[in-house]
Amino acid sequence: MFSLILFPFILHADSEIDAANRAYTYGSYDESARLFQQIIATRGYSAPLCFDLANAEARAGHTGAAILNYERARYLAPADRDIDHNLQLARKQAGLEPNSYRWWQIALRSIDWTVWLGIMAACLLLIFLAVIGTAYAPALAAASGMPLPLLKTIFKAILFAGIPLCLLMGYVELSTIGFNDRIEGVVVAPKEATLRLSPFDSADSIGTIPEGELATVEDRHNDYLRIEARDHHFGWVRRTDLEPVIAGSFDVQPR
Repeated sequence: MFSLILFPFILHADSEIDAANRAYTYGSYDESARLFQQIIATRGYSAPLCFDLANAEARAGHTGAAILNYERARYLAPADRDIDHNLQLARKQAGLEPNSYRWWQIALRSIDWTVWLGIMAACLLLIFLAVIGTAYAPALAAASGMPLPLLKTIFKAILFAGIPLCLLMGYVELSTIGFNDRIEGVVVAPKEATLRLSPFDSADSIGTIPEGELATVEDRHNDYLRIEARDHHFGWVRRTDLEPVIAGSFDVQPR
């Protein structure tokens, strides 16, 4: 019974993707983007769907929307070279500087912080066992038949390597939490977004941010977001000019 219920849904989902791909193949890029948006709205975000949507948006000339969805795809699949290639190409065409992930950024995005915590816990356990083993080395050597100097060397090696590794894992864990908790958005305002001194329409403009640029959200006030641009300048932009890389993240107050 379950398969009979599920089968029509799979056919429907595949037909939707086929329709979006056909529209893209025939040059109807706006229609293709609209169909991919509908699929994402019903099925949720995935790296392939965001990537296909970004390609359609790029072909349709929607720079901000294209880069936004490339960023979403990259967030979900940080090590995917095709996604990064198309993202950097879109940024280049928009006159923006490249921002490919470095190897350590890919590692932080790819591995959950609980994995780093597990590695650190394993290191602490080894250090604890090495300390206990050092204290009872003569008894352990006699029980195992292993030469005492060799046993002490093993315990010292564990302590020598384990303590720095444990400290490193702790630093990586904190970095992972901080890096992955950044609330980033992409400018989707046509051409550019106005950067203002304060969160009011009457506030003085202190510059602009081009469409497609990535910014970090620091604070919010009513319909405005305080951001840090890539040139490390701070200012306020209208909420409608910026879309979050992680959908819905602007609804959570930054820490």
